[in-house]
Parts: sequence; structure tokens; C-alpha cells
Amino acid sequence: MNSKVWLTVYAIFALLLIGGAGFFAFTKYKEYSTALDTWDTNVGTIETLEKKVPYPNEENVEKLEKKVDEYETAVDGLRESLGTFQRPLDVGKANTVFQTDVKTRVGEFRQFASAEGMAIEIEEGLDFQLGFDIYSTQLPPPDLVGVLDYELEAIDYLLRALVTSGAERMTMFERDPIPGEAGVEREFESSAVQKYPVRLRFTSSYQSFQDFINQLANEKNFFYIVRVLKVQNQMVEGPLRLSGDGSSLPIFKNPLTGEVATREQVMEWGHGRASKDDVAENAKAAGFVSDTNDARVLMGQEKLNVFMVVDIVRFPNPEELNVEAETEEKGKTKN
Repeated sequence: MNSKVWLTVYAIFALLLIGGAGFFAFTKYKEYSTALDTWDTNVGTIETLEKKVPYPNEENVEKLEKKVDEYETAVDGLRESLGTFQRPLDVGKANTVFQTDVKTRVGEFRQFASAEGMAIEIEEGLDFQLGFDIYSTQLPPPDLVGVLDYELEAIDYLLRALVTSGAERMTMFERDPIPGEAGVEREFESSAVQKYPVRLRFTSSYQSFQDFINQLANEKNFFYIVRVLKVQNQMVEGPLRLSGDGSSLPIFKNPLTGEVATREQVMEWGHGRASKDDVAENAKAAGFVSDTNDARVLMGQEKLNVFMVVDIVRFPNPEELNVEAETEEKGKTKN
């Protein structure tokens, strides 16, 4: 073999070997640098942790205890303020006494409503017992009497407010069973707040309805929350439309068909441009005459049909919750 050729091949092979070795060395150096940086970071983290005081320490415990005490104080203050707006439960009342109280309050409310002019027109076949119909023939569970007695008084307040606001008639009233009554689970959804929903339907004027809502919002003996409200105006037709100059349109009616002239027809006959006599003549030519007996209803004088779902809300105190928990625990033990 020619020596020059051999040297050339050797040189190429040597260059490839050196290049490969260099690339391998560079790659491994990068991996080494990355590993070294990670090591340094971990060492720094460990040194930082070693310098920190182990948690929890006495100082941290004191801070946490202080925050817990502040929270408990704030909660106690809130419960005290709520206590001024709701009376405690009468847990010592017998179920026979409660049944008598229901009959007494129903009779007194009927007399009160009649004297103030509100009719009670409950659907035929249903007896109005302030929502406690079932207890007119049977006694309530003894452990529910305290809550039922509270709800009875709250319902009485609610409906008396409806009467004093000037409502004309009440056509429906229903009370949702509370936890523990027949067909309802024992526990409330929340231990912090209890809700006793009632549903009512009544007819009133706009002013009466407004007064009733204001009374509920400002009631200081019980907490009421209007959860559902549906209002229907008995007057399906709106107030009289006005012409361009702001004056009310005269009413013209066809005496044969009873058809009432539209706004466009009245304007076409010259309303706002011609005299009243000319407008009347043009209307007469079209077969319409002035309807002087039209009843004009002003805003605020309508009769409203109102449906409401009101939540009677109560905030139980810790003592009540502890008693309930003990009662449930005893029941589980017996079972």
C-alpha cells in the first residue's frame, strides 16, 4: 500500500476517534455540571432547614392559641347578638300543652283576621291550622315540642303581619315538616342554622304587599328570609297609552262589535292636531263613538296575587347541639 494513502486513512480515523471522544467528554461534562448544581441546591436547602427552629415550637403554639381564642370570642359575641333576636326554646313544654296551644292560637288568629278584614279562603277540604293540621288529632314527638313551639309562634307573627299590612284574603298556607317529623330525616342540613319553610298565597294591594315585605325585613323577634316570590297582577292590561304630547288618548269603541280603537286609528283621526269635536266626527264616520264609561286604573291601585316561600331561620346555641348529640348517641347505643 502506498505510504501516503495509509497515512491519510490513519489521519481520518484518528480525527474521527478524537472527535467522538471530545463529544462524549463534553456531554458527560454537562451532565456532571447539572448534577453538581442539583447537589449544591439540595445542600443549601438542607443547611437552611437545619438553621430553622423545628415546628411547632412554643412561640408558634402561643400564636395559634391566641388566634383560636380570638375566633371563639368573636363566635360567642355573634351568638350573644343573635340571642337578642330569638328567644330560647321551651324544651320543658309537654306535647299535650303544645297541642292545646295550637288550637288556641288558631282560634285567636281567625278572630284577629276577621276583625281586621282579611278573609281566610283555604282550598275546600283543607282545614286551616297554622300549618299544624296533623297535631289536631295526634300528639307531636316530645323531643320536637321545643322547636315546633318556636315555629308556631313565628308563624303566628308572620301571618299577623300579613293581616296588619292590609291583605284582602289568604288562599293557601302550608308548613314543611321539620327534621324528626314523619317522613323526614332526623338531622338538619346544617348545625349552624336551622330553616323552617312555610308557603303562602294571598291577594293584596301593591301598598299592602310592600308593607308586608317591610315588616318581615324589620322584624326583631324572628328571622324571616323570603326565598321564593311570585307576583301576578290581576289587571292584565297596562295603563292607558299616551300620545306624543304626553296627553292620554281618548277611548273610542264600536257599539256594534265592541272593538276599541287602536292608538294608530285615534292618531289618524287627528288627535293632537284637530279639535276634540273633529276627532269625534272622524271616529263617528269610521263607526266608533266616544266611550265615556271607560275605567282608568292608576298604578299602585292594582290587586296582586302573591305566592311566597318564607324560611323561618333560627341559630341553635352550642348547648342545644350538645344535647342533640347526646340524645342521638344514646339512641345509637340502645339500637
